[in-house]
Amino acid sequence: MSEAQPAEAQPQKWRVPPAALALVAPDRGMERVARTGRVRGPLLVALACALLSAGAGVLRVDAKDATLRAMEKRGELQSSSDRQVEDNTKSAERVYLVKRVAGALVQPPLQLGLLCVAMFGLSWFLRGRPTGRAVPAVAAAALLPGAAADLLEAFATFQSAAIAPDGRPALPRTAADFWVQLAGHPAATPVMKLLSVFDIFSFWTALLIGFGLVAAGHLPQRRALAGTLIAWLCLRLLTQVAAGGH
Repeated sequence: MSEAQPAEAQPQKWRVPPAALALVAPDRGMERVARTGRVRGPLLVALACALLSAGAGVLRVDAKDATLRAMEKRGELQSSSDRQVEDNTKSAERVYLVKRVAGALVQPPLQLGLLCVAMFGLSWFLRGRPTGRAVPAVAAAALLPGAAADLLEAFATFQSAAIAPDGRPALPRTAADFWVQLAGHPAATPVMKLLSVFDIFSFWTALLIGFGLVAAGHLPQRRALAGTLIAWLCLRLLTQVAAGGH
């Protein structure tokens, strides 16, 4: 046996997946992501984390208080029996289950498509030259901050005794959520809308897209990051302040 054969038989050294590396070192990780062009792995991770978060919510949901408030608002509470209240509560929990599971299945692929469109549009606007194979891979890697949020929210939900269908998320994500946790009460509505603009995981996603545009769109780093973050801020202001999103 020659000396070259044992060397070839040695297992290759394990390397961190490019998408995982991008979470902590986006400048190097996104370059590797754009070069490999893999979409399926990050998309499956995002789907799994979304389903885990949805499952935790389904296991911990308690719609009784929300049902009582809704029935009282409609003027039905005084004339309803305990059995009717229980049936309405179970119906609300079934609706919550369908919405959460359907949303978990639809959101990652839909977000992937929207991110691809946004990246092509940003690259064109910033005078880049997007690579067709690299853009979907970068968009898929940009799903991972949201997957991390879903995973942390699943753990936070499991720690709760019960959650309301219309309640706040178990995991604080925005500056408004942190305000409520620290102050114990929400601030004035305009202030809460402004605070809700900054979402930690959304900002993380925007950073990944910015570094991804450097590799996938062949753009200078400063231009790609500045253009992406300005676009992200405008989108957040539009959805959270102008449109009154949550």
